[in-house]
Amino acid sequence: MKLMAKQVRLSGLLIASLLALSGCEQVATINVKQETVELTVTTSAEVESKKTALISPPSVKRMWQYQIQQIIPENSEVKKGDLLVSFDSKKVSDLLIDKNAELKQAKQELENKTFQESANEKTLVLALAEMQMEFEKAKRRAEIIDNSRSVNDRKKSEIDFTIATNDLFLAKEKLKFHRTNTLLNLKIATAKVERLTAESAVLQRDIERLQVKAPMDGMVIYIANWQGEKPAKGESIQFGQPVIELAVADELQLKAQISEPDSGKIALGQKVKITIDSVQEQSFQGEIVKLASVFRDKSTRDKRRIFDTTIALDNNISADDIAAMRPGMVARVEIITQVIENALTLPISSIKTTNNQSSVTIINAFNQTEALIETSAVLEQKVVIKSGVTLGDTVAL
Repeated sequence: MKLMAKQVRLSGLLIASLLALSGCEQVATINVKQETVELTVTTSAEVESKKTALISPPSVKRMWQYQIQQIIPENSEVKKGDLLVSFDSKKVSDLLIDKNAELKQAKQELENKTFQESANEKTLVLALAEMQMEFEKAKRRAEIIDNSRSVNDRKKSEIDFTIATNDLFLAKEKLKFHRTNTLLNLKIATAKVERLTAESAVLQRDIERLQVKAPMDGMVIYIANWQGEKPAKGESIQFGQPVIELAVADELQLKAQISEPDSGKIALGQKVKITIDSVQEQSFQGEIVKLASVFRDKSTRDKRRIFDTTIALDNNISADDIAAMRPGMVARVEIITQVIENALTLPISSIKTTNNQSSVTIINAFNQTEALIETSAVLEQKVVIKSGVTLGDTVAL
């Protein structure tokens, strides 16, 4: 009995010694976890205003290039009616001077014509009155029945009456023609004055429109041209080229660019985690509310295909946080494309891949075994396991 007990003690010491020895060579392990996993698409985005107005040169007849005389500094807060940008109006001002001189001459011509036609009408009215008197005299003489008068005298009276009748008719026709012609001439002269007045007013309005004012309250954001250059005083721009985007700073959203390979994962209503670089230690929540209908090149130099996505900020974001944001700020967004409940996960470092086959080393109290696994998703630091392991399995790292 004593010998047997001694052998048991020796065996225990030996096992303890082996276990202690094996502990020196123990590898790091981790247990298979079960958790909720969010699959995301990460991309960049830019803060923009929901309500904007593009400011570009006004449409002015015969003008294609516009020189900037004055422009409000970028990021300025403006009120409706404030001056944003002033374009050179010299060309239009010169045209206005010429047009006003032409208008002044036309008005003088109308005045002179009105006076002359009035004077001519008075002359014709007097002539008609004289012809009327002559007609009345000739008529009375022709109507006198006096047998003592000679035949020649009576015939002469009749001829005088005929002449007076014709002269009266001619005087009436002259006055009628004069009045019709005067009406037409004055109408033409008046129309010329009205046309020149309207053209002068258009030029005056064009001068005023070249002083472009804010159509609403907002913040000034410069728009770069195709070369990436922002507008500046003294530069010339083309008609239709916007120079300023006026944005309402307290009504914000984000526009993200989604690469073509990720486009199939994106859908309306997906939740978004937002981190804005300029707002330290702050993250916000949002939701995809609009998807572009077509793909486009990322830029004129970068031909990668992307489409734009509009992200709305959650309504519970505080007013102070909104005030800290500005249109044009850059943000990093994580679009949650799928949520996997009760997912089995392991760190990427625990996965071995050989010949496109993934496996892990499962460790138990007695041995180590290699187990082939199938993955359903790969994240930055972890892998979602579809099959091959169970919850709680101990796996070598």
